[in-house]
Amino acid sequence: MPLSGLANTLSNAIAKVQTEIVDTQEQLASGVKKLNPGQAGVVTRLSAQASGYDQTLTNIGSAQSVISVAQASLTSIAQILTQMQSLANQASNDSLSSVDRDSLQATFSNLATQVTNLQSSSSVNGSNLLAGVSGISVTTGIDGSTAAQTTVAGVNVSAVTTAISNLAVNSAFATPTITTAENVAQVDTVTVATASLAAADSVTIGGLTFTSTAVTTLAQLTAAFANYISGTSSTSTYGAFSGSSVAAMQALYSSATSTSTTVVLTHANTGTQTVTAVSESGAATISSAITTAAVNQTDTVALGSTALGANQSIQIGGVKFTTGSSAVSTANIVSNYVAFINNGTAGTHGTFTGTNTAINALFTASASGNSLVLVSDTAGVVSSPTVVDPGTINAAAAVASLTTQLQTISTGQATLSAASTGLSAQLSNNNALKTGLTNTVASIQNIDAPAMQAKLQQLNNQQSIDYYLISQMNTEAAAILSIFR
Repeated sequence: MPLSGLANTLSNAIAKVQTEIVDTQEQLASGVKKLNPGQAGVVTRLSAQASGYDQTLTNIGSAQSVISVAQASLTSIAQILTQMQSLANQASNDSLSSVDRDSLQATFSNLATQVTNLQSSSSVNGSNLLAGVSGISVTTGIDGSTAAQTTVAGVNVSAVTTAISNLAVNSAFATPTITTAENVAQVDTVTVATASLAAADSVTIGGLTFTSTAVTTLAQLTAAFANYISGTSSTSTYGAFSGSSVAAMQALYSSATSTSTTVVLTHANTGTQTVTAVSESGAATISSAITTAAVNQTDTVALGSTALGANQSIQIGGVKFTTGSSAVSTANIVSNYVAFINNGTAGTHGTFTGTNTAINALFTASASGNSLVLVSDTAGVVSSPTVVDPGTINAAAAVASLTTQLQTISTGQATLSAASTGLSAQLSNNNALKTGLTNTVASIQNIDAPAMQAKLQQLNNQQSIDYYLISQMNTEAAAILSIFR
């Protein structure tokens, strides 16, 4: 009975060891421990977090690809805009011919098209950071909160392409021509008629009196006045002058000529003058009339018939007129200038840059078909208004606009570079968190293979011993049974 009980105990021990051997072999085969429910829960939770961080790494990688493509395009766009700016600077040279500027315009337009193509082709899986300022949102966290989202701002290259597509370094609008009619002095014609002068007869013209000492024909009389006033001769064989000096007469008249019956007097002062006063004594009759009225300086700016293109400019007298989104006919340009010069009225077909003060102080404007007529407000010669070649103006405007567009691109490059750097840091951080979680899970569930192998060896040894003991007890029990038989 004692031997039988011990054998039973050893049999149970063998079964237990066998179970442990099988369990150890299974863990060695799978490389994973058998976990209790608490450990299994921790592993499940930490594994889910590690998987979440793994997805964020994919998200960040995709975003970095979008940024990389956008950055490459911005670099190319910046180079193209710089080329366009160089062309615009060349075109702003007044010495260029229209043919030269047309050639520059063709290249300029081609480069603008390249910028548009780069902008539209910078999409990665439907995401384009150059299509506007909205940008893209990247999930960089795993808790689903707002903080788990990182926004990468876009660069509004669409606005840049729109701006440069409207730029021009030349214009089909021909440079206006200016025709100047300088002020015309008043001309008075003094007519002497009826009869010749007898001795002691007199004639007075403009305060200068001629008294004859002998019979004087009308031709002799008019020649004597013309010679005196012009300074050719202050004496006459036919009479004597009194009442006014040569200098005094020349202060009134710039020239004097004569015919057989007239004295033609051109006033020295510009503008409308009082008609020359005349009187006579004796048989002759004398009269004076304005034969040529004074006219102030007139500058006629002929704009031709070609319309000024959309978003293009012209400059007259220091005042620049810029069209809007549509072309403007020369007749409308003229009417806008007339209203602005005379009254400071804003343009109805475009916008004015500058004030009308300087040109308004010199001229009164009116329209004559496609020409702007500027009449000087005062008599005398004034400076004609300057007209700047529209092509040159457009080129200068293009230079200024491209400077602004380049600044937009430069700012965009800095923004995307900062976003890329931030995402790289987030990528490194998330990768470290994922690695930490993965290592923690491994520490919980992964087996220690050498230790498990040692344990398996120990269990096998124990099992061999148990089998040996049972074998000995069985032998002993058989011997005892033989005695009793």
